[in-house]
Amino acid sequence: MMKRYQILYVLIVAAVLVCGLWGGGQIAPVLLALLLLLPAVCAARLYLTVKGISISLTGPHSCRSGQKLELTLKLVHPHSRPAGKVQIHMVCENLVFGTETESACFLELGKGKQHVYSLCADTAICGGRSIQIREMVFWDQLGLFSYRKPIKETVTCTVLPYEASMYVSLGRRREREQPGDLYDGKKSGTDVSEMFGLREYREGDPLQSIHWKLSGKMQQLIVREFGRPVNYHTLLLLAPAFCYGELEIAEPRVNAVFDLGVSLSHALLSQDIAHFVGGFSDGRFYCMPVDSLRSYEEMLLELMERPVQKNGEEALLAFIDQQLYRQYTKVVYVAGAVNEAAAQNLSVLADLTILQAMESGPGYLTDSESYGVVGIPVENIRSKEHIIPL
Repeated sequence: MMKRYQILYVLIVAAVLVCGLWGGGQIAPVLLALLLLLPAVCAARLYLTVKGISISLTGPHSCRSGQKLELTLKLVHPHSRPAGKVQIHMVCENLVFGTETESACFLELGKGKQHVYSLCADTAICGGRSIQIREMVFWDQLGLFSYRKPIKETVTCTVLPYEASMYVSLGRRREREQPGDLYDGKKSGTDVSEMFGLREYREGDPLQSIHWKLSGKMQQLIVREFGRPVNYHTLLLLAPAFCYGELEIAEPRVNAVFDLGVSLSHALLSQDIAHFVGGFSDGRFYCMPVDSLRSYEEMLLELMERPVQKNGEEALLAFIDQQLYRQYTKVVYVAGAVNEAAAQNLSVLADLTILQAMESGPGYLTDSESYGVVGIPVENIRSKEHIIPL
């Protein structure tokens, strides 16, 4: 753009010079002098504008994916009539996806010593954001000169995954509640009406667990042990990744894995079902308890600080190899694709349901003797209600 104005200016100067030489008029030298003086004045004003300017960039700490993320840029300078235009070079780094996008925009410097502008950042993809203005380019009013000023003004923001409308249909019937615990009534040996252990009474044991007849015979209090509680033994195993084996996954589909996992966690919490959200990051398994709104929010923030894995199959295979399934009654594997052999192996070892983000299609629900699979297309996650059977 600047070259175009420079060429135009040179043509005007040349035209005035030719007219002055050809026509011999007295006004031509005056115009030529003004044309030669004007760039010097504009350059001086540009220098003074750039020298005294100060910049600040602010924005919200967090927002939901798909919501408007508005940043506030404030420019303050000592002159009431600053020179020319300003171009902002902004870089947005997604700390979870490991991507970086660049953008540029022009700002008009009007009258006054302070100017406030609103800049919008893209929130289609979730993840922690580092948004930085790295450079500002200033132009004089004629567009003949420019000055590049390096800037390091940064704001951080967490773009949280989208919470889809989701309801969990529990196939695992909750028979009875003990104080603070929910019990699984589906499998033999875990029903609260089914005693599978005896031990001596300890202080704090509920009176309803005492086996009175046996206590009378043994001359001491004997307590019945019931099924293992399932509140804190339900795991949402999230495996967002850019590939599963040789299958490459596009960024929107990886983002959909986060949407599904977070939406399912919120749905479980809404139905008073405490659970864990876990996965693999940098080769290590992480696990976060979710039993309240506060712990749910803490889980979201921590999840948005962990980078996406390159290969999602490694998470499922490591989960099996390290025998981490032994800690959980129910495992919900949330991913963009599934290794059927690994899923079949895990289904033998644990109660498994797979929630899969699909590229496109009508979606599907399959339920075999081994495990159930719920497939949801990316375009339907935010536009429809979903019932997830567990």
